[in-house]
Amino acid sequence: MSATGGARTLGELCELRAETHPDAVAVRDDTTSLTYAGLASRARAVARFLGERGVVPGDRVVVQGPNRTAWVSAAYGVLLAGATVAPLGHRVAVVERVRLLDRIAPRLVLQDESVAPVPGAVGFAELGALPAEPPGAGVRDRPSGGPEAPALVLCSSGTSGALKAVPMTHAQLLRVYDHVARVLDARGDDVWLATVPLAHSFGFNGILLVAMMTGATVRLLPGYDPARLTRLLREERVTVLAGPPTIYHDLAGLDPDAPARHTRLGIVGSTEVSAPDMARLATRLGIPRMATGYGMTETCGTVALGEVPREPDGPLAWMTPLPDCEVRISDEAGRAVPAGARGRVQVRGYHVCRADIGAPAVSPEEWFDTGDLGELDAAGRLAVAGRANDTIIVSGFNVDPREVEAALREHPQVADVAVVGVHDPRVGQRLLACVIPAGDAPDTAELAAHGRARLTPYKVPGEYVVLDELPRTATGKLSRAALRRMVEDGPATAGRD
Repeated sequence: MSATGGARTLGELCELRAETHPDAVAVRDDTTSLTYAGLASRARAVARFLGERGVVPGDRVVVQGPNRTAWVSAAYGVLLAGATVAPLGHRVAVVERVRLLDRIAPRLVLQDESVAPVPGAVGFAELGALPAEPPGAGVRDRPSGGPEAPALVLCSSGTSGALKAVPMTHAQLLRVYDHVARVLDARGDDVWLATVPLAHSFGFNGILLVAMMTGATVRLLPGYDPARLTRLLREERVTVLAGPPTIYHDLAGLDPDAPARHTRLGIVGSTEVSAPDMARLATRLGIPRMATGYGMTETCGTVALGEVPREPDGPLAWMTPLPDCEVRISDEAGRAVPAGARGRVQVRGYHVCRADIGAPAVSPEEWFDTGDLGELDAAGRLAVAGRANDTIIVSGFNVDPREVEAALREHPQVADVAVVGVHDPRVGQRLLACVIPAGDAPDTAELAAHGRARLTPYKVPGEYVVLDELPRTATGKLSRAALRRMVEDGPATAGRD
């Protein structure tokens, strides 16, 4: 049975939850809790404010700030006004922010008081100063846009590196995340922990929207702090933990008993998911069920979902594509390859978004190239092996860095590791392993011997670097580009085999 209850837009879903779960807590941060009735009331007040500021259905309104209840009520106020939410990460540099605002062309910017306004023609309002009192009659009947109107615009560098502002319609989001909620067995009494920014598709769609599908609670964290995360898991009831692999590695190193108190489901989303690693971490953390998802901004954040078995039969996590979503694996010429062969992941279906604001509608015959490498099995399940441009070519041989990383993580003195290729005049690229030690730094020769016992010789790194941490994106994903720059600038501790 659909969790949308007949709602045609995200604003209608918010109003529906105010009727079906009025007293249930919708969102909670460090200082404020809002029930679903309270969230809808504040969103209506924001919608009236936006109308008074000239916002009309079809306009884009930027919401920028850390994960707080004021952010959520502002976003749903935008939706109730029939406008489009355009979230921006609150730590975006000023130069980048100017470029993003120019691309989005918003009618108004609603921002946290910690974010400085950018000079220009666009108007600004602080989230903390938005009205909270219920508006007068008639606001609820304001035009709210149709199901095919854009609900959300998220900025993406896409597979080409060029900035795009990707619009997602109400119909797309409700259809995708109704399915996601059912596959995950999302429940009304769940408490979801939002460790990733709501300005990202994982945060807004994969956590906030899925929780609203069932009337669950979202516990908001304004920023990622591993020590704070462990305390919160011990002090509060959190049943669903969602984020990149980073958070599970951090928990295992700091306080592996914390999630076992209440957490029934872990969700991991990234192209860098190692099934053996996640199975091992789920067992150590006492999380009974670990799910994995794969997607990108251009597909409303989701393409496929799966569950990590306790004993994976290989390094990759297998996932089932969304219903009515086609997935194929192609070679570099765009030709489909058979099951079991690795190649470029391409998708098409109702959830594939227009490429950019103002771009033509997506043709139902057009395949979207994700820029990722993967394979399909005979049953049509998808496994993603990483970004196509992450493949390292050593003396003409292709090396998947995740395979090497999975082998090195089996060493007891390795807490985490990332492998990159650096230029080498003799072999084209040589493998360099960046290691986060578990205690004392491991011996380079011992690491190399460990790798040789598990990998084909050309896959064994010849150089090792010890680091305090690996560079991550705002959502916790490993940034290999930043890592390459770090090691090229000169690592602190290095060794060769």
